Amino acid sequence: MLALLVACGDDDQATDPEPATPTLPAPDLRLLVLTDLKGYLEPCGCTSHPLGGIDRMAARAAVLAAEAPTAMVVVGDLLFSTEDHGGPDAGEPLRWQAEAVLDILAGAGTKAVTPGADFRLGAETFEALRDGARFPFLARGWRIGEATLPGTHTLTVGDHRVALIGLSEPPEGAPVTAPALSADATAGLDESSIRIAMVRGDRRTARRIARNVDFVLLGGLDQEDALPPAQAGNGWVLHGGRQGQGLLVLDLYRRDDGPFTNISAWSIDLERTRLQAEVDDLEGRIATWREEGAPAADIARQERRLQGFRRELDALRAPTLPATGNAFAARWEPIEFDAPKDPAVERRLAAFDRRVNEHNQEAFADRSPPPVDEGAPHYVGSAQCASCHQPAYRWWQGHPHGRAYATLQERHKEFHLTCVGCHVTGYERPGGSTVTHLRDGALTNVGCEVCHGPGSAHVAAPATANIQRGVTERLCTACHNEEHSDLFNFDAYRTTLLVPGHGRPIPDND
Repeated sequence: MLALLVACGDDDQATDPEPATPTLPAPDLRLLVLTDLKGYLEPCGCTSHPLGGIDRMAARAAVLAAEAPTAMVVVGDLLFSTEDHGGPDAGEPLRWQAEAVLDILAGAGTKAVTPGADFRLGAETFEALRDGARFPFLARGWRIGEATLPGTHTLTVGDHRVALIGLSEPPEGAPVTAPALSADATAGLDESSIRIAMVRGDRRTARRIARNVDFVLLGGLDQEDALPPAQAGNGWVLHGGRQGQGLLVLDLYRRDDGPFTNISAWSIDLERTRLQAEVDDLEGRIATWREEGAPAADIARQERRLQGFRRELDALRAPTLPATGNAFAARWEPIEFDAPKDPAVERRLAAFDRRVNEHNQEAFADRSPPPVDEGAPHYVGSAQCASCHQPAYRWWQGHPHGRAYATLQERHKEFHLTCVGCHVTGYERPGGSTVTHLRDGALTNVGCEVCHGPGSAHVAAPATANIQRGVTERLCTACHNEEHSDLFNFDAYRTTLLVPGHGRPIPDND
């Protein structure tokens, strides 16, 4: 059951609620959980509040592990991003990235993973990565060629045994045969252990499985927000977001073989938010009904409901540990952009960036853009626009679009295939650029032709008919998507681009 520990008073009026500040003792054991890491080593720096970074995660995991006996597990899409960046595939650097992920996770205390969409480089590479990992890949019933993945793994954390089972629905097209997930898939788990199912699937499947275990750690949702504990039978389902943006921390207090009671401040705070919304909404409606002359008896009935909500709100208290039985406290800790980094992991990431840069610069040195159809315009670079559009050109030079390529160079990422396409002009388009082909710098940065199209015809014979003037939302959101530009609003953003000389008249005194 959800233990929202309460203390009811006699007064109908709610006092200021006590915040659900944890005052719990150190747990008997602690689980750290990552879901749907997707191979992310660090967040994109283009978001308003970048979260994550495997170097920061490793540092935080070390702090948490020093406080209690701890194990880390990872569930869901693990090794590769599913985002399509266009252009060539990264090939060998993707494998280096996957190897780095597995090595860093092992160093952070990972004891087992349940994989998902991890076959981007094929079954043979997946098997090689699995064989090189320092922890087991759990996926009951998975067959890859002649190999069968183990389904269960038992470990000791502190004085307690933890039985893990990996249950994964293979992604479409994966070279895997596997049985459908079912509620009885956990049969055979040691009931004297803490039973944890690591599930890559949907919420409905997770709820069915949770009825036969203590906890389901759910991956495969590709959802940014972590999910607080949700009860199903005697078990609980939790999800920790994606891309390593935060750690799901599960503190366990175990005294017997019975079910676990939820004493999470996370759940209490959510309940407080829900009840406060009920109070605010009902107060507003009662005021409206009074103004409209609703019957007094109806208003009195609704006021009694309001007092009930207020009493429930007032009764919420910070979590405490019950005197008997098992309990758990779950929380999701965001990995903030200013959090400390593990120095060894930070050095490894810097070396990885340089290695990928050097490799791609050589590997794609001869890569040219697709040819231009006969009679079609090609890209010429923003400098060609300056002679006729000097005010707009000067403004662009000071805009982030005009400095986009430098932000990659500063971080040794200008030849990273996952980054470069949104920092240059005409990427992989006919007569445009590639990761190495930038016309001696003419097509670096997000230039005029990204929005207005290839400009050779317009430069040769300026006319409104041979240049694209309007910009569509779809053109912008190819790069300004949720993952890289979380606050992007097309209408508001477009307004910021309309300045004197660029969409607006230049004042006479200029």
